[in-house]
Amino acid sequence: MHTLIDELENLVNSATRMPLGGRLLIDEAALRHLVDEMRASLPDELRVGQRIAGERDRILADARAQARRIIEDAQTQLSTKLDEQAVVQAARQRAREIQADAEKTTAHLRAETDQYVLNQFSALESRLIRVLREVQAGQRTLTQGPGDKPGTA
Repeated sequence: MHTLIDELENLVNSATRMPLGGRLLIDEAALRHLVDEMRASLPDELRVGQRIAGERDRILADARAQARRIIEDAQTQLSTKLDEQAVVQAARQRAREIQADAEKTTAHLRAETDQYVLNQFSALESRLIRVLREVQAGQRTLTQGPGDKPGTA
């Protein structure tokens, strides 16, 4: 195609210039022949251009598809990370709840244990008081002697 354009340019450059008005006299047969050659070569050039445009469209479509896949992958990864973070947050919240429940249970068990120990001490105290009275009674009996009667002194 470039050679045909060069031939057209040579035809214009070799044309005779009219003295008045600056018009050119061009060989009509040569001009028509050149135009016919240009028309004949145009489909080849057009096919090449269309092939190039088609290739460009295919490359763009591939790039768009790849971009969509990359975006989808990124969204999937983001969703997965968010889900993982939500699971971690839920696990942390559950751990806090379990710890709070354990602390409540511990406080309750400690209070029950303290109460149980107090009850056992009270029962032990009552038994000790009873044993002490029995010991004191035994001591009184021993100090009064075998013939002494209580209340006769």
